[in-house]
Amino acid sequence: MEAFDSMPLACIVNDRYLAVHGGISPELKKLTQITKLDRFAEPPVKGLFCDLLWSDPMNDDEANDNEFAENKERE
Repeated sequence: MEAFDSMPLACIVNDRYLAVHGGISPELKKLTQITKLDRFAEPPVKGLFCDLLWSDPMNDDEANDNEFAENKERE
C-alpha cells in the first residue's frame, strides 16, 4: 500500500500524452491543478484527486449519451 500511495497521480509522456490511473476529471481545467494536489493525503470520495485515481470507463453507447457520469458504487 505504501508503494501505491507514493506513485504519481499523472504524468506527461513524450511532451504529448497525459497518462492517469483512472481518468480525466470534469474538474480538471489546467495541468497545474494536478501538481497542487497532496498525493500523500487520503484520497477523497469525489473531486479531482478521486477522479484521477478511480474514474471508470464507459462503453461506447453510454459515452455517446453522457459527457460525464458519476459511479454510483463509489458514493
